[in-house]
Amino acid sequence: MITVRRVRPDDPDAHRLWKAQERDLALRYDEPDLVLETEFPTLVGSWVGYAEDGSPVASIVARWSPYPETLPGDVELKRLWVEPGHRGHGHSRVMMRAAEQACRRAGATRMILETGTEQPEAIALYQSLGWTPMAPYGEYKDEPDSRCFARPLPTRVLVINGTMGAGKTTIAAAVHDLLAERDAHSGYVDADFLCQAEPHPETDRFNQGLLFDNLAAIAPNYRARGFGLMVLPRVVEDSTDRDRYARAFADPEAGPAEVAIVRVDAPEDVRLERLMAREPEGYWQDFARARTAELDGILRTLDLDDAVVDNAGVRDRLVVAAEALERAGW
Repeated sequence: MITVRRVRPDDPDAHRLWKAQERDLALRYDEPDLVLETEFPTLVGSWVGYAEDGSPVASIVARWSPYPETLPGDVELKRLWVEPGHRGHGHSRVMMRAAEQACRRAGATRMILETGTEQPEAIALYQSLGWTPMAPYGEYKDEPDSRCFARPLPTRVLVINGTMGAGKTTIAAAVHDLLAERDAHSGYVDADFLCQAEPHPETDRFNQGLLFDNLAAIAPNYRARGFGLMVLPRVVEDSTDRDRYARAFADPEAGPAEVAIVRVDAPEDVRLERLMAREPEGYWQDFARARTAELDGILRTLDLDDAVVDNAGVRDRLVVAAEALERAGW
């Protein structure tokens, strides 16, 4: 059993492990002068695995791919290494899982890596984890013994749910701001804008069909540009909506999107104050008064959310957004 810790790029334990890996590869490929890079300007994260006695025994690095022949959402895994005396205990799989979690959190759409024919145990590991061969890339792409592998990651969708006046649009925008602060690859779509059309079908009062058709049309554009995280404010009052979001953001290789739904909640008096300040007088204010109460009851009864966060007027939007991200597992 090892304990995995994220470390700084200049961590001495990581660098000692990297040097051991470098010596091993120099012997395997008969390149005594082999020197591997130790600086990663596009770093996503670096991790060290520690044995029970506290000694560093494993490492891995993830970085956004710097190579023009790869895709915008590609994160490259490097420096996977386990000390020889600690092999055979699944430590490589633990390190790979740690890196994958970080890639998903960063909004990667695919993980890639390069290895070689003189590392058969590494190739066997990657294949057992579902990685598949890809076109050669990087500085070793013309080397005959180089082998490259890839594993696509599904798009992750966070829907901020809530009744009228609960603040779902404000919080969804704040969520996107927080993701940008941590350099995650994320997109934001105000879903309401994709279904504003009249007259609406009698059987589809809020144009949900139009919404999901539009999402399916634009989703490939976001993914092609490397955005693996998508944030949308939208009421979720249909038990089929989660599956419809998953299918709208599906990818032929990565499969359906992973969807999280977080509902923001606020007292009725707070919601009404917000609505009366933003809605025009007359019909829209009357509609908002009735709809916020009706919809609040519907959402509570359906209970389709993965989590509910408080968005009363006294709470800062970024605090609420941070809680929404945490509760969603993002």
